[in-house]
Amino acid sequence: MGILKQFSPDHDFALKLDAEDQLSAIRSSFYFPEKNTIYLDGNSLGRLPNKTRDLIKNVVEFEWGTQLIRSWNEGWYELSEKISSKIARLIGADANEIATGDSTSLNLYKLAIAAVNLNAGKTRIVSDELNFPTDLYVLQGIASQMGSDYEVVLAKSSDGQTVPMEELERVVDENTAVVVLSSVAFKSAFMYDMRTVTEFVHSKGALIIWDLSHAAGAVNLNLHDAGTDMAIGCTYKYMNGGPGSPAYLYVAEHLHDKLISPVWGWFGEENPFAFNLKYTAAAGIRRFSIGTPPVLSLSAIEPGLIYCLKQGCSI
Repeated sequence: MGILKQFSPDHDFALKLDAEDQLSAIRSSFYFPEKNTIYLDGNSLGRLPNKTRDLIKNVVEFEWGTQLIRSWNEGWYELSEKISSKIARLIGADANEIATGDSTSLNLYKLAIAAVNLNAGKTRIVSDELNFPTDLYVLQGIASQMGSDYEVVLAKSSDGQTVPMEELERVVDENTAVVVLSSVAFKSAFMYDMRTVTEFVHSKGALIIWDLSHAAGAVNLNLHDAGTDMAIGCTYKYMNGGPGSPAYLYVAEHLHDKLISPVWGWFGEENPFAFNLKYTAAAGIRRFSIGTPPVLSLSAIEPGLIYCLKQGCSI
């Protein structure tokens, strides 16, 4: 109210407010080539952290250019686990429950297929009208692959902004294998009560996968407290990982030995450097890895994550 009484639509007053803003120092942590640009599109691509520019130069010129293949034994091989441990802190999970790599869509495919196979005999896949279209495409493709008995059912939104709990209760039944929802809707910023929804889905004998792409790094999350089975998310939005940066997936530890990834690759094999001719899935979360991690883009994720954790974005 005090600021409103003193408000003045001039340049000096705007500078005064900037100087008094407790968050103003954050600006210096990011790259601003155009000093007068106001950028509000972090929901699509986060701003470039200054530390990322230096890190990528080091990865390219020293780790790749100078060290060459030696870098695999000096940090690259463990890089995915290193990044995963930081993402875990951000979303309320344990480090051994996160695998970082591949795209959000591919990670959803892996987890949704694994969930449908675990709940064999149940033929309904549920999402909602507010979910990101790519998620729906992945689920529709899975239903098509599984056969004519499988269907994707969407909970409806009467206002285009929210989905009431009653609507989920209408479409999730005992024949539901898996429910896939965005914790924050990309169109309206509607947020589900993750714990309430998860408990209801479990009461019907189904599994749940949460898409955290528009939530992680922007709102507090705690997958353990919510009792979440699985989750996916990207890193190029509020985590400032860069365009096309690798995504991540979460699988609760008690499900590690029950779920089987439908895509098998050498980084998900029990002993990848033995080069066995027959695949044996690795124990734990690593069984959901596939191929060689993208080291350059994977490295770029870390500065944004560290900054977010320092600013108290973690639980």
